[in-house]
Amino acid sequence: MKCPRCKSSMQEQKRTFHKQRKWICPKCGYVRFQQQKDERGKK
Repeated sequence: MKCPRCKSSMQEQKRTFHKQRKWICPKCGYVRFQQQKDERGKK
């Protein structure tokens, strides 16, 4: 994943928070959460 501010590659944290992946930019410290796709609608 690329950082929207400085366009460098972001690093993923090992844990998930509220079923979201946390990505942190090592250069500028920008934090982004990646939503997990919801599987509730499927049977």
